[in-house]
Amino acid sequence: MTRIDIVYGGKPYTLGDRTLESLRAEISDAAAAGVPTWLRVNSGAGRYQDAYLLISPGTAIAIVDVQPNGPDVTLTPEETFVADSTE
Repeated sequence: MTRIDIVYGGKPYTLGDRTLESLRAEISDAAAAGVPTWLRVNSGAGRYQDAYLLISPGTAIAIVDVQPNGPDVTLTPEETFVADSTE
């Protein structure tokens, strides 16, 4: 499942099952039209609740394309640094 994180008003929100391109197009179209538009997103952790963000020209919004973690990496002892508490 894909997930896109959004920061709006300094608070985090998420969207699932959307592409980054479709979200960017929706926001760009709303801003270009000059007509305020509501964007439905998820709010909360664990149990999501619908939240509606008002998108209009000049709205500050950040979109974060969340990528799944890469493969686990196993480091050799030479590659691992452990700080000594006396350092």
